Amino acid sequence: MAMKDGVIIVGAGAAGCSVAYHLARRGITSQIIDREGIASRASGKAWAVWSYPPETFLAWDLDLTESVPSILADAELQSEIAQRQEYAQRMVDLHWIGYHRLPEAIRELEERGGINVGYRELPFVQIALSEEVEERYREAFSAIRSAGYHEGDWLEPDELQATFPNINPEIKGQIKGALCLPNFKVEPYKYTLCLAQAAEKMGCTIRSGEVVGFGSKGSRITSVILASGTEIEATEVVLAMGPWIGQATSWLGKELPVELHREQCIRVELPRPFPPYGIYTTEGAIIPEVDNKVILHASKGWPDLATNFDSSLTEESKLSSIEMATNLFPEIENGSIVEHRGDLECWAPGSRMQPVLGRHPQWDNVYLASRFGSCGIMLSLSAGELMAELIAGGGKAPYRVEKLLETLSPAELKESKG
Repeated sequence: MAMKDGVIIVGAGAAGCSVAYHLARRGITSQIIDREGIASRASGKAWAVWSYPPETFLAWDLDLTESVPSILADAELQSEIAQRQEYAQRMVDLHWIGYHRLPEAIRELEERGGINVGYRELPFVQIALSEEVEERYREAFSAIRSAGYHEGDWLEPDELQATFPNINPEIKGQIKGALCLPNFKVEPYKYTLCLAQAAEKMGCTIRSGEVVGFGSKGSRITSVILASGTEIEATEVVLAMGPWIGQATSWLGKELPVELHREQCIRVELPRPFPPYGIYTTEGAIIPEVDNKVILHASKGWPDLATNFDSSLTEESKLSSIEMATNLFPEIENGSIVEHRGDLECWAPGSRMQPVLGRHPQWDNVYLASRFGSCGIMLSLSAGELMAELIAGGGKAPYRVEKLLETLSPAELKESKG
């Protein structure tokens, strides 16, 4: 049996639903196919925090110069460093696209999707509990300022303690200060569902099904084949399958290399509200939500590499998160665990942040949107907007983002060193 429905998007996480939504805003029909349902995997269980772009990429997450092989000759070394620094800046550019749009985009999305996604501003403080970490955070803050970004503050120990009066007295003497930067927060499942529902109201079709292959003619994919035997004709195909992107691309003749991380956290309800700031330390994060709830996440054991798509939750992760949080705020021990959740994240090999966004190098009408690591929600608006523009342009990128999409293209990343 054959059915026709324009652009086929495989994957109903934040990336896939955002692509469908942004296509619908341009009047382009699409169909989302997922074997489990909207936001049923990592997108529905994420922290759902939009970090300040220079914080996430420019300052340290993509400070790639430290990993440059020392065996390179001086000229080659400088060239390698320059390339990696350019890549880091492209990631900042990618993140800014969604971050700048966020307040207005959320209002529009909620009006179209009919769901309150829990959007709010949530500043984050990165607490330094040692001189080494203080130096690193101050250097990061200086780098942000030097790059021309002026939001955020450095908090001295007394300012931090005034903001968090219930911090553990035993660690007050260890506090060297904190970096405070503007972040945003949404509720992940509601956000992803709102994207899907808004797209559906504008003509997108959502269906359950397991994709097991593709039909093709020449250099074009002509259909998506489901396990049920149904074959759905397609004008374009977008693979937004997270950890399963490697498997799907292998069917197309050129597998995208991925690394799977198992990420876990717990949600705890407290007797009284937590201060309206997220907290990072080298040991983990505390993220306040609504209704006196907080998300607790321990950094211990990262990366937790997964094999055979094993997403099972562990008692060790839960206990580590509780220990991390109660060491900072003993009163958290009086809270009650509401949920222990987690799933698989898709990274580039070597635990690298290397998103893929663009057309498959061997197929004229296949596009990839994946390998967003822990930033899937954070980059979903950017990815959806750029992918929709790329498809609307027949595979040709708008000039303003041409260089960015060259950096993110599957062919470029396939050939990258690492």
